[in-house]
Amino acid sequence: MNMKTKHIIFFGYIAASIALLLFSYTQVDLNLTLSRSSVVQTVEKAFQHVGYYQRPLAAGMYIGILFLLFALYGMVLSAVKRNTLNQRDVWRIVFLVAAIVVFSYPAAFSYDFFNYMFTAKTVLVYHQNPYVVTPLLFSGVDPWTNFMRWTHLTTAYAPLWIGMTLVPYILGFGYFVPTLFAMKGMVAGWYLLCAWAVGKVVEKTDAGNAALGLAVFALNPLILAESLVSAHNDVVLSAFAMLAVWAYVSKDRWSAWLWLAFSIAAKTVTIVLIPVLLLRRSIHWMVIAMFVVLGLVLLKREFLPWYWVWIVPFVAVLPIHTKLTRFAAIVSFGLLVSYAPYLYFGEYNATEQWWKSPCILAGVALALLSALLPVSAATAPRRQVPAPR
Repeated sequence: MNMKTKHIIFFGYIAASIALLLFSYTQVDLNLTLSRSSVVQTVEKAFQHVGYYQRPLAAGMYIGILFLLFALYGMVLSAVKRNTLNQRDVWRIVFLVAAIVVFSYPAAFSYDFFNYMFTAKTVLVYHQNPYVVTPLLFSGVDPWTNFMRWTHLTTAYAPLWIGMTLVPYILGFGYFVPTLFAMKGMVAGWYLLCAWAVGKVVEKTDAGNAALGLAVFALNPLILAESLVSAHNDVVLSAFAMLAVWAYVSKDRWSAWLWLAFSIAAKTVTIVLIPVLLLRRSIHWMVIAMFVVLGLVLLKREFLPWYWVWIVPFVAVLPIHTKLTRFAAIVSFGLLVSYAPYLYFGEYNATEQWWKSPCILAGVALALLSALLPVSAATAPRRQVPAPR
């Protein structure tokens, strides 16, 4: 039975990853041609036809992939709790998924990724300050601006992140497709580092559930979508934050402060962890602090799905709290479903927002209601000796 469950999960993730990879290419911008090859262009146009001219079908395909990913996620968490999967098995799934999905088209849900690329180009090619000039300045000169968004704004990214983006741009020799995948590879590396750090934290605090903590973070479908598909840089601040937490629980205070400084330099939201480190409070206080900073951000902005990447790693380092894991998973589902109206309508307008906001609110409401439900013995994680890796 154990081997049968493993095979179902492994092949399920292969199928889901390939489906997500292929679906992402239905969203390639109509102003973008990925290859000069006529064969590739024919295939590309066929995918675009689905994404842009058969929108109900595209939205339905997306929802189907979501259900598959969340079903597999639930199966993995259940299998880990029953000791059907160990930490080595979870890592095999993580590497398998990452190796496939890293080749997805990054703008299936957000165009921020192209701003990362163009910021590096602004520095290295145009020798301009991205905090002063906007991409719109290069409109008509640089073809990349034809499929970008937010070209009228200067960069909002931290200097540390901009410095990181220079490396994949150099490795891509300035060509679009090689640079795109070099950048995707870099973000995927941070995803893997964050997953590794989450596992190391749980090994220190609750060793018997290290595999569960790893799975809670690394196979959460929202983490896969926002870190491996859209490749948002939020996973970078989370990786640094998890390294800080690992150093903190290892009683290495100086390293904890160093990693936290890098996390804040990548994106300032983790500044709320400073009081926790100063007062030497438990990880539970870190989780509370991250929820507080998310709440403060949401007072000024809409709930963008990739903001949840700040939260999931901190939930994952407390895998014994099943209700918290369940809460994070349900919110993740609501946030990912909120992309479906855009896929259906094709633009961010009032109608799309009318459908998007209820998806998010319903997810949060259901997650809160789930906290009132008891945890059955079958779904509760057990404190146990570490499984072999």
